[in-house]
Amino acid sequence: MWNSIKQAINGDKKQKNKSRSPQKIQKIQKQGPQISQIDPKLQIQNAYKMIELGMKYYQNQQYSMAKVVLVNSSQVLLPVIKEKKQNQEDHAAEYQELIKAINTAEICTQKIDQIQKNLASQDPYYKQIIETAMIRKCDVSFDQIIGLESIKNQLEEVIVLPNLRPDIFTGIRAPPKGILFYGPPGNGKTLLAKAVANQIKCCFFNVSASTLVQKHLGEGEKLMKTLFKVAFLFQPAVIFIDEIDSILSSRSSEEHEASRRLKTEFLVSFDGMQTTDQDRIFLIAATNRPQDIDGAVLRRFVMNKINQTVKILIDQPDQQARLGLVRSLMSKVNHSIQDPALDKICEKLAGYSASDIKAVVKEACMQPLREDKNAIVAMSAQNIRPVRKEDFEFAINKVKPSLNQKQYQEYISFNKSEQ
Repeated sequence: MWNSIKQAINGDKKQKNKSRSPQKIQKIQKQGPQISQIDPKLQIQNAYKMIELGMKYYQNQQYSMAKVVLVNSSQVLLPVIKEKKQNQEDHAAEYQELIKAINTAEICTQKIDQIQKNLASQDPYYKQIIETAMIRKCDVSFDQIIGLESIKNQLEEVIVLPNLRPDIFTGIRAPPKGILFYGPPGNGKTLLAKAVANQIKCCFFNVSASTLVQKHLGEGEKLMKTLFKVAFLFQPAVIFIDEIDSILSSRSSEEHEASRRLKTEFLVSFDGMQTTDQDRIFLIAATNRPQDIDGAVLRRFVMNKINQTVKILIDQPDQQARLGLVRSLMSKVNHSIQDPALDKICEKLAGYSASDIKAVVKEACMQPLREDKNAIVAMSAQNIRPVRKEDFEFAINKVKPSLNQKQYQEYISFNKSEQ
């Protein structure tokens, strides 16, 4: 991220008399947090404070925190410098601060890589977590997720902003320890977790049952303990546990000793993962079966007075989200469907998950190709007939919702019971 900003700056220095590519600037700005329209002087002051905070983290050898703060501060400065350049104002001071932030962020990255290599060479459990669970890059942004606007705003408030300004979100304003995403499958729970990690440019751990459940007794709990240790070392960090019900299901007297000890280690590590309000370790868990999760685990996600944890229902897309999703999927496909007809099609898709809708759109788009399979090889792409309303009607009759009404009501009932 900071490499692309640095390249843009260096290119700007070499071509002072030429205008910078608006596409390049737009691409850089989209990768970072959205900056509201406020006074440029105030933006510069905030960026300087963030750079100062990042340098303090760097001096204290908190390289991950320093990198996140410095990268985000550079994304605050960049549009201000661009605006000043257009107004032919001097921006040498901002350039110096920006380059200082970028150079220090690069040093932090090198330090982090070296620490990871040292840990992996010293301990096999550290090596397994770093190599199998740590995701180096997440390319998903909130803009790419259609719908779920209220949930994205909530995540912006409770996770993203506290990482952009950790000096402000302390004490009673400290972010939550964990979030539980639950709801019907195929509606974006995993995408939301990756988008959160991408927005704050933090370390992301993608964990599933295959990562932690081992054949040898005691190894699972050691990996669980190591996971939280590594996340603490490289904070700010997001630990994402997909299908958490498969690991932390309800305990019983007949379960295996290794499973019981794994659950106990999770509860102990989760309770101790934020020792101060300055720690930035977040647990995001996702499940399609919240009713199967152990009660002690669910209690960790109960909203309390200081907003420590929270449960969020990721519901099926509403009419507006369905319309946006279909339009997005059809954006590069030739079709003859007018807006009123598209509205009616999306009304018929009520009860479909986002992944179901994608399957419907794909089925509809395949219909023109199935009319004459022998001619496809010699046919030009421009000669393929447009997708029609009738293709969608056929697809809807063929592709049924993956969730029936009875199953959906179980999520609604669970949601009501947790409020």
